[in-house]
Amino acid sequence: MQFRNYYRCARCSNEWTDVWSAQCDDDCPHCGARHMSPYKSEDVEEGEDE
Repeated sequence: MQFRNYYRCARCSNEWTDVWSAQCDDDCPHCGARHMSPYKSEDVEEGEDE
């Protein structure tokens, strides 16, 4: 099972998605702010690309 997690940076407001095996925190790829929690997650179908 994998999840597409949707993130919004609390520091710079950048938005991004990433596919993980869990609904976990991620670091902002724009400003480097750490430990942003996803505001939404979806199941990813097997073989589906990001």
